[in-house]
Amino acid sequence: MLNKILNLVVAVLLFTAIFISIDDSISVWSGKEEANEISVETLATGVGGIFSNYVFSFELLSLLLIAALIGALYIAKKEVF
Repeated sequence: MLNKILNLVVAVLLFTAIFISIDDSISVWSGKEEANEISVETLATGVGGIFSNYVFSFELLSLLLIAALIGALYIAKKEVF
């Protein structure tokens, strides 16, 4: 019984801490000025956009991730049978 009460107290304290931190973050951000709106087209194709300078890096990373996925599937299938 004491264990359940202790768990309840810890849960209430954690909930209170999370609620207070979220509530305080709203008051911190309310005094800030509005952020500049940037469109997706500006990020992708603009000067220094991610799809103009880093295309090769993205393609290389995608190939590496696909190879890792295929290797993991091969190892997992090998261990099951």
